[in-house]
Amino acid sequence: MTMSMSTRVLSRTGGGLVVLLAAWGAGAAELVVGPQQPFAHLAEALAKAQPGDVIAVHPLPAAAPYAQVALNITRPRITLKAVGGRVVLSGKGGDQSGRGAVPRAIVQFSRGAEGGLLEGFELTGAHNASHNGAGVRINQANDVTIRNCVIHHNDMGIMSNGDGTPHAGVNQLIENCLIHSNGDLADPGYNHNLYLGGTSVTLVGCEVHSSLTGHNVKSRAHRTSVLACYIHDSANREFDLVDAQGDTTSPGSDAVLAGNLIVKARNCAGNRGVIHFGQDGGKEHDGTLYLIHNTIVTPFVTPVVTLSSGQARAQFFNNIVWDGGARQPGQQLIAAAHQAGAVHGSHNLLGSNFGEVPGLERTLFPQADLSGWFRNPAQNAYQLRTHGARGRPLPPEIRSALGGELRQYRTPHNSAARPASGQPDLGAFAVQP
Repeated sequence: MTMSMSTRVLSRTGGGLVVLLAAWGAGAAELVVGPQQPFAHLAEALAKAQPGDVIAVHPLPAAAPYAQVALNITRPRITLKAVGGRVVLSGKGGDQSGRGAVPRAIVQFSRGAEGGLLEGFELTGAHNASHNGAGVRINQANDVTIRNCVIHHNDMGIMSNGDGTPHAGVNQLIENCLIHSNGDLADPGYNHNLYLGGTSVTLVGCEVHSSLTGHNVKSRAHRTSVLACYIHDSANREFDLVDAQGDTTSPGSDAVLAGNLIVKARNCAGNRGVIHFGQDGGKEHDGTLYLIHNTIVTPFVTPVVTLSSGQARAQFFNNIVWDGGARQPGQQLIAAAHQAGAVHGSHNLLGSNFGEVPGLERTLFPQADLSGWFRNPAQNAYQLRTHGARGRPLPPEIRSALGGELRQYRTPHNSAARPASGQPDLGAFAVQP
């Protein structure tokens, strides 16, 4: 057989040849997995995959799961993509121990897997003896994207980490995913829906809810951005943004929460704070928490935001913070280890149960119940019905921190550009014209 530079011949276990054609000059191939396809097993296809290849996975009959999956991707620009329907990857009964070359996840992108993409899968059932088997793990790899996945009932939903330098775990993107019900009751409080680290990670258009034991989003990354997401009903905090040697001890170790709907469960039995920014491991956290156009609903008197390190700061612009109609007196917006000069911002609306916050300008304290402002708060539909109160256009330094356009969450687990206006509506959603 004569082959061009864009054709590869791969052997299939059990005999025969599979010819994979790619675009001329691209050097990439598509490896197809599924019933009556060239590959029956994902691991078999991954073993043959070369940099830039696409592994296309078809569903099994009746959406049965691919069983005992534990994939360790180590080559660059590998795409793993579900096609043709619901594709379930189950880690149950597999080895996600993390020993040697064994991954600590159903799908793991390890160092060398730069530019990887995982798209369209349901991942469930990852467990190990350390209680940190993950649906997905990004282990020091850069430019990895997780898109349109449903990740549930693992020890951890998504884990990621760097190496304490600015060169590992760079540009992680988690987009349009549903991540819920991850945790391990045998090790409560130490496993989360997301446990992130490295240089930079962004969530956009995701729904993250109902962590079984820990937090919805825990991050030790140098920079964490959560944009136009719906985060709710955690067993503990909705966000725990804390310290790591190297990643958060350098200046600019910021977190940007913009355009999010964040709702505490009324029956939360764990930590009733909403957002913690600072430290839990004794390292410094030298950065700013930016809260921009969020709608936050919590019935508890526990501070909404806790700043727990000396270099932790916060900026609040155009947020709505409400008690959900609980009418609980004595609510606190912020508790800070070093309050003086740590907090700035303007044009925020706080429920009438909150007190004044030094550093926040033009804060509104409406006396009336806010439930009439929203479409259906009983069903967690907090889109604005009418223009209740207006904010201010974001100042240049806040736009710079945001790093792009302001977006708003769109059901189910998606996002859209927020309609622009000269004087914007407060909170996570603009009133639709």
